[in-house]
Amino acid sequence: MKIACGVDLVYLPRFKKSLKNGGDNFLRRIYHDKELKKTDTAHLAGIFAAKEAVIKALSLPVDSWQDISIDYKSNGAPEVKILSLKSSILNHSLSISHDGNYVIAQFTALY
Repeated sequence: MKIACGVDLVYLPRFKKSLKNGGDNFLRRIYHDKELKKTDTAHLAGIFAAKEAVIKALSLPVDSWQDISIDYKSNGAPEVKILSLKSSILNHSLSISHDGNYVIAQFTALY
């Protein structure tokens, strides 16, 4: 068994520029339709950071955005589904925090 951890920090002003410059192409490359139900910058940055943290922790290819799905439980806790590695992950945890101009996500997995 292996424990893996990934962290990503997003600076919101820079992320806003990425959204503006990338437009629909950026959104479609990174997000699933259900992840775009809320389109405020902080929410999208949280999902982006979460996916980056998963990619880093599991050493996935950098273009694995669509292999990762972020949703929220009824209590507001983030939930991740890794479509390409579903059976090999025994347990995992995802946390997303927002503070001022920053969003941070941390992902830990046992596999």
